[in-house]
Amino acid sequence: MPAGRPIHVLFVNTDLRVGGQERVLLEVLRGLDRARVRPVVVCLKEEGALGAQVRELGVPLFAGLLAHRLDLRVLPRLVALVRRERIDVVCTIGCGDKMFWGRLAGWLGGARGLVCEIHKTRDAAGRPVIERMNRLLAPLTDAFVAVARGAGEYLVEHEGVPRAKLVVIHNGVDVERFAPASAAQRAATRAELGLADDEVALLHVAVLRPEKGHAVGLAALRRVVDIEPKVRLFLIGDGPERDVIERRIAELSLGRHVTLLGQRGDVERLLPAGDVALLCSHDRVETFPLALLEAMACGLPVVATRVGSVDEMVEDGGNGRLVPTGDEASLAVALIELARSPEMRRAFGNRALRTVRESFPATKMVNDRISLFERVGIRT
Repeated sequence: MPAGRPIHVLFVNTDLRVGGQERVLLEVLRGLDRARVRPVVVCLKEEGALGAQVRELGVPLFAGLLAHRLDLRVLPRLVALVRRERIDVVCTIGCGDKMFWGRLAGWLGGARGLVCEIHKTRDAAGRPVIERMNRLLAPLTDAFVAVARGAGEYLVEHEGVPRAKLVVIHNGVDVERFAPASAAQRAATRAELGLADDEVALLHVAVLRPEKGHAVGLAALRRVVDIEPKVRLFLIGDGPERDVIERRIAELSLGRHVTLLGQRGDVERLLPAGDVALLCSHDRVETFPLALLEAMACGLPVVATRVGSVDEMVEDGGNGRLVPTGDEASLAVALIELARSPEMRRAFGNRALRTVRESFPATKMVNDRISLFERVGIRT
């Protein structure tokens, strides 16, 4: 590699739909020092909703290299891309096809380093996320990136990741973009949402899928509003369960208390208008959810199920409350406690803000990746 040239890194994804690992990638692309890393992005399938934002950053983006699951032509296409863009490091995002084809193409194309980022542990059905074919490529791989310590231990103990190749880089948040709002900004957004001054707003940011536990959250809310009727829930996100969730809201007579805001591009503006961040996910799907970090960066206390590595960001009784997964009664108790105490919400929220700014800023997440790419990409 010519002296002084930045490391060329190819990020390999399936697509750039709106999801946690895709938004983390977008934040990394925003923060990379281009004097040290030149990023290139490939989507094996369609570009996805976030593709336009990648292009706006000036990052080369290639899509549509995989026509169908058994399209073996994806390999020579990727190898040609690796060679043409003079790629030094291939970094696959997630498991499945991209993890296999990306590493194989990087190896055949002459990339110096192969990195796998794994943003989840187990799929929605509880099955391992690293398939046998991908485990066979472990000897070729320089590093496996886990987004939390607990997730890393799981990958070593249950998914065949060599401990010597494990690197933990926590997800991070842009603390300039996600930050508490001024009193005037908060009041304006609350008015837009139809919130009265004395109403307590719960914000839940997640795709509308069964594993996100919306049913448990709604059941808990029914208990809450029977005692604290001035609590309202705002669901931010969309997905295949929308109709099911709408029916459940009607069955529980919660129409006055729940608002579905759909997919939003202004989450950083909505979060500071809330009072509590809520996460109800089941134990098989969450790892280190970016949505909670973003809410905490806006000064919101958290009520969440004790899933994945959430306890690495949320301290029960410190900056939020953690409850057992699927336990609507415990969830309701925690929500009522915070709904009744503005002082507790303020204290927890201040600690949540400090937690993110001290431990999980996007700058740390990005710099840790740059160091990794340079370590595996500058080799003789």
